[in-house]
Amino acid sequence: MTDEELIAYFEHAKLPETLRLDRATTQHNLPQAVQNNIELMSDPANHRCRHRLRRIAAAFEKPYDGPEIPRF
Repeated sequence: MTDEELIAYFEHAKLPETLRLDRATTQHNLPQAVQNNIELMSDPANHRCRHRLRRIAAAFEKPYDGPEIPRF
């Protein structure tokens, strides 16, 4: 996805408060995290924000529903 496509995708998405990205990662305060990453996209050298937004978009389309990491 290009930057414009990512921004357009999240403009109209109804985001929950939390979202499990994978077995080990849960994104809390999702709307604020998305907004922060979109603001960071103004720096062309920052690829981490784009990667995070792609992971959130993928998890939003197909949420992880497997087991959690066991806590001891």
